[in-house]
Amino acid sequence: MALPTGSRLGPYELLAPLGAGGMGEVYRARDTKLNRDVAIKVLPESVARDSERLARFRREAQVLASLNHPHIAAIYGLESSDGVDALVLELVEGETLAERIAQGPLPVDEALEIARQIATALEAAHEKGIVHRDLKPANVKLDPSGRVKVLDFGLAKALSIDGASPDITSSPTLTAASTQAGVIIGTAAYMSPEQARGKGVDKRADIWAFGAVLYEMLSGRKAFEGETVSDTLAAVLMKEPDWSRLPGETPASVRRVLRRCLDRDPKTRIHDIADARLELDEPLPPSGPVPIPYPNVRVPVWAWIAGLILALAAGVGWWLALRPRTAPAQARVDYAVELPEDEQVPYDDSLVMDVSRDGTRIVFVGERDGRRRLYIRSRDRIETAPVSGSEGAYSPFFSPDAQWVGFFADGKLKKVPAAGGVAMVLADAVNNRGGVWLDDDTIVFAPHFTSGLNRVRAVGGKTEVLTAPDAKAGERTHRWPTWLPGNAGVLFTIGLLKGPGNYDDAKIAVWDPKTRRTRVLFQGGSMARFAPPDHLLFWRSLTTMAVRFDPGRVAVSGEPGPLPERVGGDPSSGVAYAALAADGTFAFVPAGETNAERTLILTDRGGKARTVPAPPRAYMYPRFSPDGKRIAVSIGPGHGNADDVWICDIDTGALTRLTFGDGNGNYYAVWSPDGKRLAYTSDRAHQGIWFKNADGSGEEEPLHPDARPQLPQDWSRDGSRLVINQGFPVSDTLLVSLSDRKDVPFEPLAFAAVLSPDGDWIAYNAQSSATSPPQTFVRPVSGTGGKSQIGSEFGTFPVWTDREIVYLSENKQVVAVEVTTKPAFRAGPPRELFEFRYDRGSGPLRSYDVTRDGQTFVFVGGASPRAWRHIDVMTDWSARLGKTGS
Repeated sequence: MALPTGSRLGPYELLAPLGAGGMGEVYRARDTKLNRDVAIKVLPESVARDSERLARFRREAQVLASLNHPHIAAIYGLESSDGVDALVLELVEGETLAERIAQGPLPVDEALEIARQIATALEAAHEKGIVHRDLKPANVKLDPSGRVKVLDFGLAKALSIDGASPDITSSPTLTAASTQAGVIIGTAAYMSPEQARGKGVDKRADIWAFGAVLYEMLSGRKAFEGETVSDTLAAVLMKEPDWSRLPGETPASVRRVLRRCLDRDPKTRIHDIADARLELDEPLPPSGPVPIPYPNVRVPVWAWIAGLILALAAGVGWWLALRPRTAPAQARVDYAVELPEDEQVPYDDSLVMDVSRDGTRIVFVGERDGRRRLYIRSRDRIETAPVSGSEGAYSPFFSPDAQWVGFFADGKLKKVPAAGGVAMVLADAVNNRGGVWLDDDTIVFAPHFTSGLNRVRAVGGKTEVLTAPDAKAGERTHRWPTWLPGNAGVLFTIGLLKGPGNYDDAKIAVWDPKTRRTRVLFQGGSMARFAPPDHLLFWRSLTTMAVRFDPGRVAVSGEPGPLPERVGGDPSSGVAYAALAADGTFAFVPAGETNAERTLILTDRGGKARTVPAPPRAYMYPRFSPDGKRIAVSIGPGHGNADDVWICDIDTGALTRLTFGDGNGNYYAVWSPDGKRLAYTSDRAHQGIWFKNADGSGEEEPLHPDARPQLPQDWSRDGSRLVINQGFPVSDTLLVSLSDRKDVPFEPLAFAAVLSPDGDWIAYNAQSSATSPPQTFVRPVSGTGGKSQIGSEFGTFPVWTDREIVYLSENKQVVAVEVTTKPAFRAGPPRELFEFRYDRGSGPLRSYDVTRDGQTFVFVGGASPRAWRHIDVMTDWSARLGKTGS
């Protein structure tokens, strides 16, 4: 049934037709409730008018909607309106694989990467008992980011007469009126022989189609062709593919996969798509001459023992234990946890997820429009369940029996039943850095980002201090506690007062409950976690590292080394967050994901917003030029070292690139008072500050030739001084004289500092005590005289306009305080201007700005670039890597 463009189907407005076939008319539509584009597939009249078929279709669609996988296009729901029945589907932009193949054969590496993603989609569906039945290049989309999405999963069965056979789309697809023996239904060129004979099918039909699709990607031709449908079916039943069409560089393992997938006998065909995927994970052979293999000589046992002793003596340790002899190990992702619509895993300085000790449940923080709550995904269920009572949650962690979840919200440590309910407050924790629920029913937690570890009973009560940072030893924070087996102690990270802000120089330590003392295990990483049975995992520069660990002696041995690349089988590099269970389950968020669909939002003092007409990009840290006509902004993935500084014209949205990092990030720019220069941080010099002319002319120059972790915060209006932070994420505020480039310490443990227009006063964030939340203070630059607190509540990221200090409150309000500085400093009462739902920034990194006259604000709209949409899970990952490694 064709529908006119512009008509409505319930809340969906049809925008344009996308295609038509045996499965119905397909339209691009706008979901007016959720403000997103979707695909609407109007059901064929043969289904819509048959009440029995329609009822069965609804049942099948409910099963199909349970598929939740990054490479499967989702089913959002069913819609019936004015006699029209339709399926609401995820709209996947980009070309189909059929369109891509029409341009010619794909390079081998590109074809194999697409095949791997198709295979993971089939694997996830087959594990749920769902067979595609109509896999072909036209049903595979390649989105603009390169991710594969398989379309119309299981719809062939759902739309068939009795659900027993696949249905069809368009020519050369066959149609039939029944599913009696001998009736053929499916797309001819990709049908398995059993389909072609009208027999019942199972997942092995998908494996045949997978082989046909892979063959076509590599050769540019269909594996089975004919002038008519009958000729094509005859080829499927009787002919072998022309193997000579495969490119010469096709690896032997891939040729083997193709022959086994296209085996006409289902009994000897590959039975599980995972087997095909694992074969495809074999590395491509290097270019050049093929190495001559060594003879297959039996090696005496004593020689193996001697070799092992030499390896151990060399300290190869964990890295060799995991490294394959022929290629990096490719660990299998068993399933992916997709977040609910419009939710994301937020970027945070705390941990954002946990896995229950038995590995069966994952709890994580979901964020939507700046509001957070917890979700739990059980291994035996597809859908995630929100945890009522967890609003505003940070840093969740399970109780040992997984019946409760501890978390932080509203400056408190809380717990809530895993099934949801009323949250119970256990202790104060104004700015937490993680917690762990121990077997003795106590909770160890870091209440503040400059505190030590505290402990409280899980039923509440008096808080006990366990550790305190030793300032004399250069310690600044104890954070991210986690469990060790057998109540052997609490593992945690010691952050230092000086050094890089990424914790690459942090210490991994353990608090011993018997001696009540802290012992450092090693230095050079952070967020260590016990990895059963005998390793610690930790992170260094977004790299997952491992070191051998004896849980009995609570001691490490050997040298740390990185895990094999692409630890989760994801082409992106690095792990942003991870959690491990006692049973070996490893859940992680790949760091390679990014969100480029952000916009620059301008608002007035009432919060009325308009969008700068610049293209969506991964914007961060916008700053108005002194005349308010331009915005300096960082653009990049938001992780790693790939950001650069750009300048945006507010009226036209035109973007001009200022820096060219070539792998070294440049970000967080501030303007000179005349608008002619910018200062920014560059990763090329370990986060040192550099200058460049705003028109792009001239060469860049460093503030200090010697590299130090520094971040520019403000430039005095007379041009003589630069306010900087030294050390991340909590840092000291310094004033730099630009005439002689000398640093003058201003305030320790202060951040986000800005100068008054006359340059005599400075507003900044700090804590009034070790356990208080960040607040905004003002002090004279001269250092003489006391400090004044602005407002009485939590307030971050001050900006000093001509007449006011503006800051962001904890309850997401933009607050303005009118101030005067002469003859003395005076501040009026705080006034809430409007609620904001944008990225505020974190640590010393402010991600909004205000014009000098205080009339216009700039924010970044959309999800944070450092936010993620799914979590990958591997079960028994260490055993699997061990099998492939040694």
